[in-house]
Amino acid sequence: MRMVNEGGERVTDFLKTIPVKHWSTVHFPGCRYGEMFSNVAESFNSWIKDERYLPVKNLVDAIRAKIMSMIVERREKASKWVRTICPKMDQKLFDAYQESRTWVVMRSGDDVYEVHSEPTVTVDIARRTCSCQKWQQNGFPCCHAVGAITNSGKELSLYVDPYYHTETYRASYSYSIYPIPTLWMTQHVTGEDVILPPLSKKPPGRPKTHRIPSRGEKVSQIKCGRCGKFGNHNRATCKEAT
Repeated sequence: MRMVNEGGERVTDFLKTIPVKHWSTVHFPGCRYGEMFSNVAESFNSWIKDERYLPVKNLVDAIRAKIMSMIVERREKASKWVRTICPKMDQKLFDAYQESRTWVVMRSGDDVYEVHSEPTVTVDIARRTCSCQKWQQNGFPCCHAVGAITNSGKELSLYVDPYYHTETYRASYSYSIYPIPTLWMTQHVTGEDVILPPLSKKPPGRPKTHRIPSRGEKVSQIKCGRCGKFGNHNRATCKEAT
C-alpha cells in the first residue's frame, strides 16, 4: 500500500486500530446500492464549478440557491412518475428481464432456484441472495434474480429495495429551502483590524476543473472526429499522430 510505504510503522499501527470494514470496499458489510465509489466530493465540486471561485459569503448563498432550485425541479419531475420504481431503475429491471429470458431456470426448493447462465448461479428469492453477490451489494435484483423471480410468477417490484422506489425519491425532496432576502441585512462596518487570508503560492500549470474518475468507474466514451478512435478526447484535444 502506498500509505504504508510512505508513512511506515505509524500508518501501519494506525490502520490496525481501525476495523477493516470502515476503510476497505471489499470488507464493507452493508448494502452499497450500486455506488462503488467515494467520489461525492468530486461530483459536488463539478456541480459548483463556476461558483466555487466566489468569496465565501457569496459561495454559500450560491450553493443555497442551487440546492433550492434542484429540490423544486426534482420534486416536479417525480410528481409525474406513475410506476412503483424510479424510471431509471425500472428500465434497468426491464433490461435484466430481457437478458434472463434465454436462460434455463430450475427450481430446487420453495424459493431456491438454479439459473443456468454463464456461469450457473444459485438464487434464493426468500433471502434475497444470489451467488454472484450483486443482489446483496446493491439491494436491487440482478439479472439472475430477475429470471428466478419471473419463473416463480411473483411480482418483480416486491423484491426491489425501497431505496429505489418512487415514494422514497419523492420523500427525499419533500422539504423546501426558503429564500433569504438581503434587503434588510445590516451592513457591517469594518475597522482597521482586519484578518486577511493566509498567503499562498499558486502551483504551476493550469488548474484542473474536471474531477479524476475513480478506478473501475464507467466513463462515457466519445468518438474523436480527427483520429476516429473512441475515448475521452475530441478533435480539439486529440494528441494522436496524423
